[in-house]
Amino acid sequence: MSIVALARMTIHDSLRQPLTWFTGLAGLGLLALSYTFGLFNFETEDRLRMLATAGTAVGIITGLFLAVVSISQAIHDELTSRTALTLFAKPLGRGSYLVGKTLGILTTVWTLQGLLALTHVGLLAAGSITGFSGGGAVSDGRIPVPWAAVVAAHGLGLAHTGTLACISTVLALRLPLVANIVTCFAVFVIAHLLGSAGWLGAGVIPALPIFNLDDALQIPGTPVPWEVVTGALLYSALFGAGWLAIGSAMFARQDIP
Repeated sequence: MSIVALARMTIHDSLRQPLTWFTGLAGLGLLALSYTFGLFNFETEDRLRMLATAGTAVGIITGLFLAVVSISQAIHDELTSRTALTLFAKPLGRGSYLVGKTLGILTTVWTLQGLLALTHVGLLAAGSITGFSGGGAVSDGRIPVPWAAVVAAHGLGLAHTGTLACISTVLALRLPLVANIVTCFAVFVIAHLLGSAGWLGAGVIPALPIFNLDDALQIPGTPVPWEVVTGALLYSALFGAGWLAIGSAMFARQDIP
């Protein structure tokens, strides 16, 4: 069984999980609430900035939650039930198994994040045209939206999710389900605390603050630092590949009870 076939099977399995659909609906609900809260701000520009920041945050948090929980549960269940042994008899290498499961879950999660991003863009466009008044177009023209920053922020959100998902994949080999989920979210919090203290990454702790574009979203006229965005995407790919390589080496010597 190839990596692509395993990834496709994982996608089908994840789409059958109620958690996937519940998380998607929760994300849409949070976006709707973000738009509604914008109606109660005094300055229209402030409403738009709040929606821009809140919408990207919803995409990131929703993706991180679904990716970590889905990967943890999928790998834990297959190792516990020994279903993974059947897959290895296809034959499928243990490293290929980790890559296929991760790609399958991430494809589902990234698709959901893409749908949330499109919804976010639609809400921003509506707010720009109506001024959040609900009474039609604003008289002095559309409110400018930092579209480049919004697109870049959602792209970095995908990388953010992929980085933590690879950590979750490796930890799922050794930690129980709940412990893995708690550890991943502890890593998320610690990484951002380190960023606030001026430290970007600390060994196994990823430099998650580099995926933050709040300045470009919040401050009018702030250009998108595309070199930083490109570097962050490359960092995510290399960091995730490194963790999966470490996980493959660990898994090759691990007995499945």
